[in-house]
Amino acid sequence: MTDPLLVDTTSGTVRGRALPGGGRCFAGIPFAAPPVGELRFRPPRPPEPWPGVRDAGRFPAAPAQGVSALMGAENTRSDFPGFPTASLGETAEDCLYLNVWTPGDGPRPVIVWIYGGGFEAGSASPPYTDGAALARGTGAVVVAANYRLGALGYLHLAGFGADWAGSANLGLQDQAAALRWVRDNIAAFGGDPGNVTVAGQSAGAFSVGALLATPAAAGTFHKAILQSGTTSRSFSTATATAMAEDLLTALGLDDPDGLRTVPVDRILAAQVDVVDGDIGRRNLPGGRAWGAVVDGEVLPAAPDSVAVPEIPLLIGVNRDEVRLFQVLGGDRFRLAEDELRAEMGAELFAAYRAREHDPAAARGAFLTDVLYRIPAARLAREHVEAGGRAYHYVFCDEPCGPQLGAFHGAELLHVFDKLALVGADTPERLAVRDALVGAWSAFAATGDPGWPVYSAEGSSRVFGGSAV
Repeated sequence: MTDPLLVDTTSGTVRGRALPGGGRCFAGIPFAAPPVGELRFRPPRPPEPWPGVRDAGRFPAAPAQGVSALMGAENTRSDFPGFPTASLGETAEDCLYLNVWTPGDGPRPVIVWIYGGGFEAGSASPPYTDGAALARGTGAVVVAANYRLGALGYLHLAGFGADWAGSANLGLQDQAAALRWVRDNIAAFGGDPGNVTVAGQSAGAFSVGALLATPAAAGTFHKAILQSGTTSRSFSTATATAMAEDLLTALGLDDPDGLRTVPVDRILAAQVDVVDGDIGRRNLPGGRAWGAVVDGEVLPAAPDSVAVPEIPLLIGVNRDEVRLFQVLGGDRFRLAEDELRAEMGAELFAAYRAREHDPAAARGAFLTDVLYRIPAARLAREHVEAGGRAYHYVFCDEPCGPQLGAFHGAELLHVFDKLALVGADTPERLAVRDALVGAWSAFAATGDPGWPVYSAEGSSRVFGGSAV
């Protein structure tokens, strides 16, 4: 009789473990060689095959990461009680491993989850990513892969000579390598390699947007879920090269060669100072942050200029995306009225100030619209106009109360079945959870979440309240 906990992959055999509630988990499977030593700041390379059976019962360390420039040293996600992505545990440069959760026999739809965290934080392992809950809720085989973060994942070195030609968008290359691993291996875990949905939230969703335009990922997935992120976020080589030059200066280096031996803690400390810490400055035109770079090779063109009508899209946005950053940022988020006017433009400044008495609330509403809600609707419309199918929804539930509203990341409490952690597991909110996860499940299985494709006349779905 075949042992269901033993699975053969292209690199060797792994032994997983049974989950208490049913299903199986295979943790810490290498999909690329460790990106350390001579492979630091290099594209991912295939893992070395292993003899015998590799234990896949322990989750891997999260990617090396420092303090998020966006959240600030005084405010990290761990400061928010009960947030499902609160704890990271161990971190390491040797991080290119993935986890597979399978709820039962296949073939089943596959969801490849790409975590968020501003391209500076995150992990493919619990509690940051609870793939068991997502698999249980959707019935899909769930895969979550680590990818390199911050400077280690997105420092743009391709302009520093031929020796560094491939050193661009390393985190994006990691994600594409993981998707190729899924294509080649997932059938052995009960997944259908012909029915793969790539899904992500925040930086994960912007990653999905970039993967839609990444040749190395072409053909590895068939549908995409973008939650709180779109194709709208990428940086020019000019901006990215300037960031790289500033990081080298901060580290006291004349050229990138010295990066191979700089202690990782020094890189993590210095990377904060070359990006913008304010959510508006980093994401509005002229801003600097880690993320996808239109380098002409890994990412040949800006994602929002590339049409992929053959891939159905499910695009979600939260009603109050920026409220969390407004509340945690406090005075750092609040701008003087002349600064607000310069950021918004005179006409929009007047409109948002008329709508919101508090200037900080006006800024939060403006940034929610311009960074999230408008790009989500635009992507849905343009995808449909290009001949594709796009489904749009607005998430409006308030699991932590009206102060935070439907904040950035609130839906993760539903997707990862964590409402009880914040005392929000009421029948009404559990019904919102079931509706949202049910839509994701239907979309992953069939490409149709259960409502009409997007149109300007109003075919969006609202989850958990009013979208106004």
